[in-house]
Amino acid sequence: MWLYLHHTASDLIDLDPATGHWRPIDDAEKPPGAAVLADLPVKGGYTIENDKRYYSYWTPDEKFVFRSDDGAVFEICQKRGDGSVVMLPPVLRCEIAPSRYGDGRLRQGFSQFRLMDAATGQVLFELDYNAERYQRLYQSDFTAAAAEQDLSDWDFFIALQGAIEIFAERAASGRIAFAAEADGSAQVQGQRMRRDELLFADTGQKCPRSGIWACLTDLRVSVAVTQGEPMPSNGGRPEQWVWSRSD
Repeated sequence: MWLYLHHTASDLIDLDPATGHWRPIDDAEKPPGAAVLADLPVKGGYTIENDKRYYSYWTPDEKFVFRSDDGAVFEICQKRGDGSVVMLPPVLRCEIAPSRYGDGRLRQGFSQFRLMDAATGQVLFELDYNAERYQRLYQSDFTAAAAEQDLSDWDFFIALQGAIEIFAERAASGRIAFAAEADGSAQVQGQRMRRDELLFADTGQKCPRSGIWACLTDLRVSVAVTQGEPMPSNGGRPEQWVWSRSD
């Protein structure tokens, strides 16, 4: 499976999850016309710490997993056919705290990442890593994309912690958020739609097509809107909507 280096969104590798072996992806292997990461069959990301690689990715059976350099695989959640999420046992949670030496002194610039059994508090995996370098990269990013990014776009472990928290919330609430597949298609309220069929509109924008529109943050919420009418809010909150079907 193809994965990208998290803090660069590039440097693609092909990981064999059965063996843990990987190889770099040559530009000649990329589909013709692929211009951005979303155009490629990428299933997750990786990072490198102390010359060791750590991975998070989606498996073919829609499980989201974290994999350590020694081959340990932690299954976090699984996406159901309707797009909802269920946490897999043992339910996991993350902690990230300042790293300390054995005598209790702070280890300047380093953080400790812990993956724990949420029910018992048992630590299943831990790693001390150089968090300061990601903070420096984040603070020195003055590109146009910087306005849309936060530290999780640089720090693999903060991103993983955030993902686990989001999945846990979705599993508890039943919320079904819009998610595009690697080929750009998506399932919207039970029907699979190709990338070129997807149509989006924001609250306040004139509706571009009559029909049933689903809320991107929770596809269970839908409204009927006529072309030319303003797109609604959701409970008073501005939202982005995706066209689902005709009335």
